[in-house]
Amino acid sequence: MTGLQSLQRRFQDYLRGSSDEIEKDIVSSSDALAEHRLGIYFNAYRIRLIDCLAIEYSGLQQHLGQHDFENLALDYLKTHPSTHPSVRWFGKDLAEYLRTTSAHQEREFLSELAGFEWAKGLVFDERDTASLYSIEEMAQVPQQAWPGIQVRFVTAMRWLDCYWNICPYWAALDQGEKLPELDREDYPIRWLIWRKDRDPYWRSLEVHEAWAIEAAQNGANFAELCEGLCEWISEDAVAITAAGLLKQWISDDLVVRIDY
Repeated sequence: MTGLQSLQRRFQDYLRGSSDEIEKDIVSSSDALAEHRLGIYFNAYRIRLIDCLAIEYSGLQQHLGQHDFENLALDYLKTHPSTHPSVRWFGKDLAEYLRTTSAHQEREFLSELAGFEWAKGLVFDERDTASLYSIEEMAQVPQQAWPGIQVRFVTAMRWLDCYWNICPYWAALDQGEKLPELDREDYPIRWLIWRKDRDPYWRSLEVHEAWAIEAAQNGANFAELCEGLCEWISEDAVAITAAGLLKQWISDDLVVRIDY
């Protein structure tokens, strides 16, 4: 390691709070002591990371308020220092931190709110799909091929299980509308989050559709989807229901192709 690389490493360790060895390399002057000079960068580094979290988690910041959000960000930084060259990924573990580590009394709600905002950011950042599958293409699938068809979804798509009414609450925060009362269900509701026309979209899923999407993502073909859907749908209606789900996914710009 060169002298410059060693100096850079010591400075990085200081900013992360793991070592103050860099202090011996900084010269004091009549205007400022070495620790004061370093403190400017130490504080600026943290302010920058807090600002980045506030961009990624604007709803969480609004819900907590600036002061509590900053305290949360600093606590998170202590256990999750930034390690990626891009600051974009600094906040990737915030939802898990809130769920498992934070002592905040609202930690389950806050974790779900953070998880929704992170998922929304991920689908927005995903690469564009070259082409999307159309209803017209679906109509051209040979009848004999239907049992074996497999759905291939876009990459700009995530799903999230929430006990709390996170998505309506976030939407009200974002639009500056009256906030709904926080409400926790006895069982989680699955929310589908995806990008359409360069904007994030989301909607809640009924249990049978949530199962079908996950099964299709794991490689289930149409016949297997119909078989699994029989847990909720009668046998005489299951094929029409499965085809209707596929048509809905295509209309939502969720499908890139169908293999058969």
